[in-house]
Amino acid sequence: MKQLQIIFFSAFLVSWIAASTPTCTNGFTLVNNKCLKLFTNVSTYRAAEKSCMDYGATLVTAKNSIDNRAITTFVGSAASLIWIGLYCLDSSPSRCLWDDSTGAADTYNSFSSGFPLVDIGKCVYYSTQGALAGKWLSGDCDKEPRAYVCELPSTHADDCPYNYNGYCYTFSQSSSAFAGAQTQCELNCGNLASITSANENRYITTVSRRLGRGSVLIGGMWPSTNVFSWVDGSVWSYNNIDPFTNHTDNCMVMSNAVTGTPSAGSWTSVSCSSAFSYLCKRPAGLKCTNPTYPSVTVTPVPSNPSNCNSSLLLAPGIITSPNYPYYYDNNVRCSYYLATLGSYNILLKFTNFWTEQTFDWVAVNDGDTTANTLLGNYSGTLAPFNVVSTGNTATVTFSTDRSNVYPGFSARFTPFAGCIAC
Repeated sequence: MKQLQIIFFSAFLVSWIAASTPTCTNGFTLVNNKCLKLFTNVSTYRAAEKSCMDYGATLVTAKNSIDNRAITTFVGSAASLIWIGLYCLDSSPSRCLWDDSTGAADTYNSFSSGFPLVDIGKCVYYSTQGALAGKWLSGDCDKEPRAYVCELPSTHADDCPYNYNGYCYTFSQSSSAFAGAQTQCELNCGNLASITSANENRYITTVSRRLGRGSVLIGGMWPSTNVFSWVDGSVWSYNNIDPFTNHTDNCMVMSNAVTGTPSAGSWTSVSCSSAFSYLCKRPAGLKCTNPTYPSVTVTPVPSNPSNCNSSLLLAPGIITSPNYPYYYDNNVRCSYYLATLGSYNILLKFTNFWTEQTFDWVAVNDGDTTANTLLGNYSGTLAPFNVVSTGNTATVTFSTDRSNVYPGFSARFTPFAGCIAC
């Protein structure tokens, strides 16, 4: 009996170790607990980002010296210069943002002396050879094609076809309402999917569009206007609700529209009794017996200030005239600097607009300064309208004169990867 217990324990231990060992999918290689893949065909920065997005990945990141050195070792002599997932809004590391939405390069960077230098270019590349090995430099995003490395998070071994960051995802072959879909997910040791990061949302969108799915039911619940929760109990730490949608029902779907709105990857409100294809999510690598589910954490959404003259604002978010929806003041001068990451554009949706005709106006410029191309100058009473940038930054200016005040404007801005008539 004791020998059988030892054999059973040994088998369990081997199974547990195998399940907990990090692994990679899609031909990526495990490097410092991250999954990397080198592409030696040279591409522009945006084309490289889009190639990585086909895997639900980003361009490689290096947020400490160990990961930075590992890139040189991984690439070896296969390429001398590669794009990395860092984009600089100006010539300071604190204004260089990682494509994976984790913030700026102010806590660690390996820029060569004199860099970043956005006069040369706002994209960042990495030297793997010579005296500059391991150093970062600024390059023109569109005119200097280079090799690149894509990055995915490691996961656990599993035979599921869609394995990402420790979870398996299953797209249904049939349609169901919320209750039936959740029951089917539970029968397979999972739940309707929670989405807790921009990277996870990117991965799910990529796979869903590849499979040709329409709107997909996810595990988001919307019980009241400013309250959201996930059916699996995850904290509501990431929000990609479409800026054009209103709270009409209590369940959510993810859109996979190629053009128009809602844009691909955004979430909208739907009736819980309506049937959709659905997405289940379960832990990868461990067998599930008698699963228990945590209680649902309901997260109130904090109030959103005007953001007039704030520092850089990362999408998604809201901007309004000061005091909105009450009257703004005379002699107001507000600037709003909007940015998003990676190869996305910015979709700016003005939902309400009422200013003094001609004299109180809102201008939108296509870039990070007012010197960039003017996309539009708006005043008066306007129906809801959209403005889309051609890159990943936009500048909004609000100016009023010394007489007559009105309620002003409210606008939502979000990452956008499609095209829209606006």
